[in-house]
Amino acid sequence: MLLKNGVKDKLEIIAYHGWGFSSDFWDVWKKSVPSSVKIKTADRGYFFEKKSPVFSSNNRSLKLLFLHSFGAHWCPAEQLMQADIVIIFNGFKTFHPEDKREKNKSRLLLNRMINRFEDKPQQVLADFLANSFYPENKDITFNRDWDNKLLINDLKRLGESDFNLKLLSKNGKNVQIFSLEGGKDKILRRSAGKAFTTLTDQKAVYHFVKEAGHALPVTHTQDCWSFINAMIPIFIHNEYNREKKATGSS
Repeated sequence: MLLKNGVKDKLEIIAYHGWGFSSDFWDVWKKSVPSSVKIKTADRGYFFEKKSPVFSSNNRSLKLLFLHSFGAHWCPAEQLMQADIVIIFNGFKTFHPEDKREKNKSRLLLNRMINRFEDKPQQVLADFLANSFYPENKDITFNRDWDNKLLINDLKRLGESDFNLKLLSKNGKNVQIFSLEGGKDKILRRSAGKAFTTLTDQKAVYHFVKEAGHALPVTHTQDCWSFINAMIPIFIHNEYNREKKATGSS
């Protein structure tokens, strides 16, 4: 499935978080993946810790993108074109629905959020994070400063962004797309993730996690990991090598 002049000999992952989060969002994944797999985590800079990792120039490496929600919309176009595999968690092509009535309702709710953020940014951010982790109860605390201007600008951008799927085939690559979605998402109130199958002529593989919310890759890491591990054989290969090394087998 992932052959190109033989099995690629290195795995690279760059992960992008959604609105209101930081690169810490992916910490649990750094502990979950095999030790031989390194995850580079991008940071939008909402908490003044901006990070912009890049893929190596190694043509034999398998390049993966982890895109959570709005993360797909601030991921550089260059990396979307470089990727061999794109894994989207609770993602969307456009934030607002296509249906005119539902679109107007969605725009109204987003505008209210923007207006509230201007008055009470900490409360809006706390409410958003709590809704993201639903149905789990998450204790939301803030022990660092945040960039009000960037957060509100991205909220406005959220309503206008349109994820350009054509970038994934820009270089003639047969890019694999996986869309994972939580059934109890309080941020995206429609099946935006499943729409990727239609938008890609059924090329995207869809996975539904019934009890998960918007923070799916954090709250249901094992469900996501099991699915990805089954879909991408190289993960199994790396895990096998790690166990082999640990036991001292030859």
